[in-house]
Amino acid sequence: MSAFPSLTIRARLCRGAAVALMASAAVVPAAVSAALPPASLLEASWSNDPQWSPDGSRLAFVRTTVDAVKDDYATDVWLVDRDGKPRALTTDAAADTNPRWSPDGRWLAFASSRSGKRQIHLLDMAGGGEAVQLTAVADGAGGFAWSPDSQRIAFTSRTPLPEEAKLLPPDPTPDDKRARPPYVTERMRVRNDGTLGWAPLKRNHLWVVEVAGAPKAAAKRVSNGPYDDGDPVWSGDGRTLFFSAARKDDEREQSDSELYAVPADGSAEPRALTSRDGPDGAPVVSPDGRWLAWTGFDEKTPPASHRVTRLYAMRADGAALGTERRELAVGIDRSIGEPVNNDSGAPRTGGLRLQWQADSKAVRFAAADRGNSHLFVATLDGKWRPLTTYTSGDVREFNVSARGELAAVFSAPALPAELYRASLKAVGAAAPAKAWTAVTSASYGDVSRFVDHEEVTYPSFDGQPIQGWVLKPPGFDATKRWPLVLYIHGGPHTAYGNAFFHEFQVLANAGYVVLITNPRGSTSYGEQFANVIQYKYPGDDFTDLMKGVDFMVARGYIDTKRMVVGGGSGGGLLTSWTVTQDHRFAAALVERAVTNWHSFTGTADLNHFFATHWFRAMPWEDTADYLARSPLQQVGKVTTPTLVLHSTDDYRTPLDQGLQFYAGLKMQGKPAQLAVFPDSWHGMSRDGRPSHRVKRMEIIVEWFSRYAKPGPQEPTQ
Repeated sequence: MSAFPSLTIRARLCRGAAVALMASAAVVPAAVSAALPPASLLEASWSNDPQWSPDGSRLAFVRTTVDAVKDDYATDVWLVDRDGKPRALTTDAAADTNPRWSPDGRWLAFASSRSGKRQIHLLDMAGGGEAVQLTAVADGAGGFAWSPDSQRIAFTSRTPLPEEAKLLPPDPTPDDKRARPPYVTERMRVRNDGTLGWAPLKRNHLWVVEVAGAPKAAAKRVSNGPYDDGDPVWSGDGRTLFFSAARKDDEREQSDSELYAVPADGSAEPRALTSRDGPDGAPVVSPDGRWLAWTGFDEKTPPASHRVTRLYAMRADGAALGTERRELAVGIDRSIGEPVNNDSGAPRTGGLRLQWQADSKAVRFAAADRGNSHLFVATLDGKWRPLTTYTSGDVREFNVSARGELAAVFSAPALPAELYRASLKAVGAAAPAKAWTAVTSASYGDVSRFVDHEEVTYPSFDGQPIQGWVLKPPGFDATKRWPLVLYIHGGPHTAYGNAFFHEFQVLANAGYVVLITNPRGSTSYGEQFANVIQYKYPGDDFTDLMKGVDFMVARGYIDTKRMVVGGGSGGGLLTSWTVTQDHRFAAALVERAVTNWHSFTGTADLNHFFATHWFRAMPWEDTADYLARSPLQQVGKVTTPTLVLHSTDDYRTPLDQGLQFYAGLKMQGKPAQLAVFPDSWHGMSRDGRPSHRVKRMEIIVEWFSRYAKPGPQEPTQ
């Protein structure tokens, strides 16, 4: 997963083929199992964003497949009709996403880039016919929502501010050979990971469009100012729009957002409904219009690097707006809406993880808990309970119909994510893959190639139990000796668990035992466990990981001369730290890592956040602290052959971080390889070009195989 604070990534299509810049000899073909090579990713398909019709009789969702010819993803809207058989509603070559039913059930709106820009389109689900383009805003439409009367749609779109409009460069023409104009700004945050190039000199505002004006209806802007406003939500009476935004100081206080209300006709300025330190977001209005639920937490001084995301509700109607505030799911100590870390999610799209009950008396939500992601329900009096209690699995997205039927995207260790449906009465302890009805079942084809997880728990240096999972190769024989891959998750505030991870399946099929574990700093174990690493990262988490390796070695089937270590983002940081401290690994993968904290905080897109949440002072005020935790300062100790992998347009952990560590190794004449992927970002391994994702995995497997031959060997006497 993406390391560090979780943000919505607005992915841009990258250009060119999968190109890796190698700083050593040419790559030889990887010795991987023919059963599951890295290119098996091209067989994948993903279903997500399930949306029930208002009467609960039909289910719309998004289906994504790999388009190998275009080296991209084909995304369409599908429908499960009354006969229960899925069929494609859209088949345009452009990406069609975000299906949303009108409250009266007549229309299905969706977003599509078929006109060149992402615009809202309409399908008449009663009368039939082709999709009609509703919006025609210059910079395209973002997130959108139907009004309660089905007559209007509110959406977001970018608008140039008057003082910055003059700085906008002209749109280039194909034959324009002149130098591009400079990027001029006074903002602190000048890059957003996932958006190639510099941060746009335009702001996200709310707009409203009349459905009757289609096609290409004129829209009215209802919010203004030098701020980026979040996706809109309608009040029950259709007079007000709710949204989240950091309108106090979105440069320095990027994580201090509030909830706002603005008249849907734009007759007044937005007014804040919350005012605390900390984020407030994901607003959802109850079906009866009385309540507004949202998520957030109270920030403290000094700010913690992790806080558990909590669930709240307040009155959302009339003169009572903003009153009767209360916390729901009191004492759960798990982040509302958090999934398990995996690569099973649909690229560049997402769906619901929070929804009101039809009777407006409770809120359902998904949350990760000790390696699994479950469904929960919280009532207005603050009480909560789990709806599912299966022992292995991850619910990524869900939607419950007015009839009480659940649609959910579910995965398990040996089961790629698919869309399922079930009566709420049928959910619970039963494994969804067996008790629920599969709506889709086409991802990766033959699932017999995938291996299950073995859950393990081991004591760390101070007796703290650490949870982990082991993937064993097909045909595993404990009397043989096997190579080990310790794969470290990023974040650092995220968690591995019982979810499908294609990358780990490839490594297991190649002949490696794979260990994934949740050291201190991981989420899904409560706020205290995650914050142990505050101001000492790397720290106890590193020791927890090494104790996991000791635990595996003690089992007797690991070849200690064929152990490798790797990870991306925060996992890349911990890997680069590991090879400066522990020399027992035969090879290492340092991917999209932080290696020099001192330079990192000035170049990362979330610069101010990192400096204020992970350190006690700014880098120029306490240089020693930044350097003491930087693997680059100890690169002279590295003896492990190291692959450094990065992307050119990674703004979360910028390219210079990988280049510095690689240069430090090569200047000492140490074995190292550099792979740089062009026109790609921090999350390339999850939503980058398919060819990039395949080539990345081939490079990793080849590097590990070069120094730690895969497969079993007879034990030495």
